[in-house]
Amino acid sequence: MIFFLFFYATFSFAQTGNNIIKTNEIDSLISVLDKNYNEPKKLYNILDASTKIDYPRGISKMHLILSFYYRKLNEIDSAFYHINNSIRISKKNNLDKQLYNSYLSLGSIYGRIKNYKKSLEFYLKSYNYYKKQGNDKHNVILRALQINIASTYSLLGDYELANNYYMQNLMDPDFEKSSIHYCQLHQNIALNLKRQKKYEEALIWLNKGLVISETYQHHLIKNNVLISICDVYLLMNKSEEAERVYYLVDNDFNWDKDFYLGMIYLGMNRLKESEILFLKHIEREKDDRKSMESYLKLSEVYSKENFWKKAKENKDRYYAIKDSLTSLNNKTVIKNNEIGFKLIEEELLNKQLDIENKLLISKNKRQSNIITGVAIISLIGVLCFFLLLKNIKVNRELKETKKNEKQLLEDKVELRENELHMTLVAIANRQKMFAEIKKEIDKFDKFDPNTKILKKKVKDLMVSGDNLSAISDRIESRYPGMVTRLKSAHPQLSNTEIKYCIFTKLNLTTKETASILGVSADTVKTSRSRIKKKMNVSESLSLKEYLDQLNST
Repeated sequence: MIFFLFFYATFSFAQTGNNIIKTNEIDSLISVLDKNYNEPKKLYNILDASTKIDYPRGISKMHLILSFYYRKLNEIDSAFYHINNSIRISKKNNLDKQLYNSYLSLGSIYGRIKNYKKSLEFYLKSYNYYKKQGNDKHNVILRALQINIASTYSLLGDYELANNYYMQNLMDPDFEKSSIHYCQLHQNIALNLKRQKKYEEALIWLNKGLVISETYQHHLIKNNVLISICDVYLLMNKSEEAERVYYLVDNDFNWDKDFYLGMIYLGMNRLKESEILFLKHIEREKDDRKSMESYLKLSEVYSKENFWKKAKENKDRYYAIKDSLTSLNNKTVIKNNEIGFKLIEEELLNKQLDIENKLLISKNKRQSNIITGVAIISLIGVLCFFLLLKNIKVNRELKETKKNEKQLLEDKVELRENELHMTLVAIANRQKMFAEIKKEIDKFDKFDPNTKILKKKVKDLMVSGDNLSAISDRIESRYPGMVTRLKSAHPQLSNTEIKYCIFTKLNLTTKETASILGVSADTVKTSRSRIKKKMNVSESLSLKEYLDQLNST
């Protein structure tokens, strides 16, 4: 028996040493990867090697890198798949630094699909982690996160908070004044002001950034700043100044020069030249996201020339592209949530199997320990004590696995609620888009039969999107039978009042409910109070508590 133990220990030691060598090789391969990650085959080879020796840090890092690779290619589904795997493995193996790097990357992915609330959520998680580390080597990451957080707040309309983050960076004595990032910071501050329509102030910051870029010869940034200045002048209807800046951009710089010059000529009322440039931009640009604005501006040109049919055709084309892109984006959001849900379900299944195996192994170990203890208890008292300690450890492991199982179930519930929330946001965005289209249609000739048909179609789409059935299926997957029980107990409730009940049950805040339904926060509060009275709910119970009781019956 002693010989067997010695042989087993020697073999385990040799195996461990071999794995350490392989992990060092993997770390070395990762460290010398091209930072643009342009060789996917090499990336997958390193991932396979890490998986083969069960090296969690290497697996997590490679999923993170592959997520970056696919995000760069705008293949968002694949990017989500790999980043979710990186987060899952980092959580499982307590790889904190790797986890919060993954959160940072996930924030960027959500920003790419314009889900800015989710983007901000993960940026803040990552920022709070690195801030707690209190280590100077994290200053660069913290600065980049501050700028990302500020830009996201600006996109969400919280301009004051965005400005606070920008100014923290600007006043940082360690921020190198000659760097590209310092120049970009001025450009971001100007963009925040431009969104507030403070154009004069925006120009001041852009000109400061231009001086820095010219002084330190940051040619790429210089051209971007010049384009931003040109854009601000166009918003101020100063076409001559915009034209002057337009010709300062380097000739070999790749940008939408035809579109911008068309905008300048449109402002100068040089309609024919403007038309030619917009048509040229549409012909050259294959990406609908970039060409759609040219259709809108062409509509404006033709309107000024009294070519109403052409104006309508181009405006219709603009809204068709906008509708298509919005629909595609909403589908992407829902699809990515479903991908994440499938990953969690797969993880839960694997965890469940692991727990069952551990329970079986623990049970067998316990039986084996008891038999062995009975056999040798009279001979080796010390061994009995060792077995007792081992049983304590097994029980601790059982408690830990049960705790993990509970946490996984809570994660599943949270994921389903997030999926419901994203679906509601997508429906609300769709309704807002149709409302904008309806406003534009109202500007057309009211007696035109085509206009009437188009208006009816849009109205039908708005009604179908506002229907309770649009969200009932999603609600049923989380709270089976809830809507049926609610209607049965309170048949006097309207569909709109049932929606308020559903959003209350989902723990949506007053502000979130108001955003989805397109009403004010005060309206939401008043409606909830009215519904509570209509349902004869006791004053001692909140509407949420009553709905929880109703759902549990």
